[in-house]
Amino acid sequence: MYDYIKERLKELGKTQKDLAEAMGIETPHLSAVFKGIRLVKTAEIIPMARCLNVSIENLTKYLSGQISDAELIAKPIKQIFKVGYVQAGKFNDAAELPRSEWQAVPYAVDDTYSGADIFALGVHGNSMNKIFPPDKTTLVCCPIIDWADKNPDDDLNGKYIIAYRTSPDGKIEATVKKYNRIDENLVILEPESTDPEFKQIVLTPDNNEYKIHAVVISYIRSC
Repeated sequence: MYDYIKERLKELGKTQKDLAEAMGIETPHLSAVFKGIRLVKTAEIIPMARCLNVSIENLTKYLSGQISDAELIAKPIKQIFKVGYVQAGKFNDAAELPRSEWQAVPYAVDDTYSGADIFALGVHGNSMNKIFPPDKTTLVCCPIIDWADKNPDDDLNGKYIIAYRTSPDGKIEATVKKYNRIDENLVILEPESTDPEFKQIVLTPDNNEYKIHAVVISYIRSC
């Protein structure tokens, strides 16, 4: 059973540490699960299913031995491309890779975003290092237009977004932050960092220099 889950993680470009963090447990506790010493708790099934990109219902049946590997029906994997890097810090120059240097990464197909132009970005900088370790994280992104079309009843509050702006010298700068709308006139782009140097970016109707470019819908973390 657990050999299949380990293979699924590899297929997704994720690690056992990623799965443990998603489930809210320590890596040794996950190792105990894989060794048959510890059972997966009910509260851990939903985040486990989301991390593995499988049906919650089927994962529950799978863990209880009711269905096989084949019946778990993992979502298919397709190839998308890492087209550049975004700065998890202050707004810094957006680093776009030449097309010849785009890197293929695995993407677990989410039917919600069928037809959307999904792409990936690497991460530099420490302002989001609590959740997106720099140089070890690949963000799976959906352009904001496609995201809004696919989620007409949702909003950006609490989502991780890619924001662009044009600097005074005409350069395109970008950052990744957590979007927090306080009210109709105030949005805060929040860092999630162990470094107190990184501050919130406050956006108001008078501050129209930024543009939300994409929404982070998933991410892949390497060791």
